[in-house]
Amino acid sequence: MGAKVKVAPSPEPRTPNRFWLGLALGLILTVVAVQVPYINWRPVVYPIDADVLQVRQDAKGDGRFGASRSGRRSHRGVDLLAPLDSPVRAIRSGTVIEIGTHRGLGRFVEVSHGRGLTSLYAHLASTAVEQGDRVTQGQVIGTVGKTGNARHPWISSHLHLEIAREGEVVDPSTLGLRVLASSETEPMNGRGGE
Repeated sequence: MGAKVKVAPSPEPRTPNRFWLGLALGLILTVVAVQVPYINWRPVVYPIDADVLQVRQDAKGDGRFGASRSGRRSHRGVDLLAPLDSPVRAIRSGTVIEIGTHRGLGRFVEVSHGRGLTSLYAHLASTAVEQGDRVTQGQVIGTVGKTGNARHPWISSHLHLEIAREGEVVDPSTLGLRVLASSETEPMNGRGGE
């Protein structure tokens, strides 16, 4: 009689270890949950609580971007009228890269939004963030004040907002902020807004 040949059972297909699969999925979901608040859902949000952004124009000057300044200088930002101590908000998500005091700007916060884009908020009464903090779009980073050269009694309370791309200042309206000169009823540059 012939010898019986033993046939080995075919191996079961290997399935990934459920622990490692669950761990990887958990890590991915955690990263997503942590990053979602920092997504910019709009190109830009208003830096102050206002239905319409108005540019400061008072006895001491014109707050429009590029307006003439002494010494053949141009205004590097835009001065947005706002009540003292009202909240100042980050226009986009980012990381606070500097908080300080400057002779002209007064108390300020600067935020990096990545890809060479930064925003600077000046003449603040107070700050609500620290250097290195990550901020979300619309998060309160400080309050409107009259610090630096804005402390003169004839200067209306305002937020000085500066936007830079790769270190070069740009008109904030290029990001979509619609601003009105104090005497205008139509947005300057006709650009979209919030």
